[in-house]
Amino acid sequence: MTSSSYQDWTHEVLNTHLRLSSIIPTRTVDRYTRAGRYGKTIVCPECNKVSTVYHFSWSALSCQECGAMVEKNQWRLL
Repeated sequence: MTSSSYQDWTHEVLNTHLRLSSIIPTRTVDRYTRAGRYGKTIVCPECNKVSTVYHFSWSALSCQECGAMVEKNQWRLL
């Protein structure tokens, strides 16, 4: 299994789990948030789909699923 297919599989599992469960990410990204060595999983506030980021040196990020431009402090941490 390649890393891209593993990452796709992970996103699919997390998206399904978010949709079916009552877990609601409440902590948002702030200026003290760090990604760490393996990145952080963040959730789009518009479509509730997950993305993995490896750094937070951006002020806004376009969601890969819905295409919405979302400010950094509006993304939620999973």
